[in-house]
Amino acid sequence: MIDSNEILKNFKGVAPIFPLPNFVMFPKTAYSFNIFEPRYKELVSDILTEDKFFCSALLKEPDTNENPIFYSHGTLCYIIEHKEMENGNYNIIVSGISKVSIEEIESNYSYRMVKMKLLNDNKTIIEEQLKRKKLINKFISLVTSNESEAIEIKSLDTSFISTEMLTNLACLVLPLESSDKQKLLELNDINLRLDVLCQFMDSELKVESDLLNFNQIIPTNIRWN
Repeated sequence: MIDSNEILKNFKGVAPIFPLPNFVMFPKTAYSFNIFEPRYKELVSDILTEDKFFCSALLKEPDTNENPIFYSHGTLCYIIEHKEMENGNYNIIVSGISKVSIEEIESNYSYRMVKMKLLNDNKTIIEEQLKRKKLINKFISLVTSNESEAIEIKSLDTSFISTEMLTNLACLVLPLESSDKQKLLELNDINLRLDVLCQFMDSELKVESDLLNFNQIIPTNIRWN
């Protein structure tokens, strides 16, 4: 596990921005990207020789022009692994280091640059162990298709993973609308983010249960005309 505090010693407050449609990065999570657009290949090449930081942000509108608008809150990311392909593309694995507020600044590069301020969420979680258990159980119910998969995941040791990390990981991978993920990111309280996330999972599980019950009452031998 990387040491964010150690990595942040090299943070200058300014970095390139990688604005994306339909994707929200969260702190204390990791994600892999395939970089193929020329300006972003240049971005990766440049930061690999420096501090390896860039900012990930969700686009407010489709990427239909050179400078589409992005949200004012994003995530400071750090490249932890990379591979340059024969065609010049990059495969990179990045870690979300911190939530940041974003202000665009003038850029002399083909990519855009931003000034960032690190933002700290309130990490106090009321009834943490109870909510943590609820989060894990609901997450498993949503992402597994059978009981054996659920048992296998439950057997994994998650004690070394913080509740903040579990919450943010669920926010990253669950099938929420990007705009809703952005709202979750902008919440400055992990306890509230966890509560909202569990409400979403409750509603999704209810939909799945309703569909299952509906399917069970449909006669299997019905002949449709």
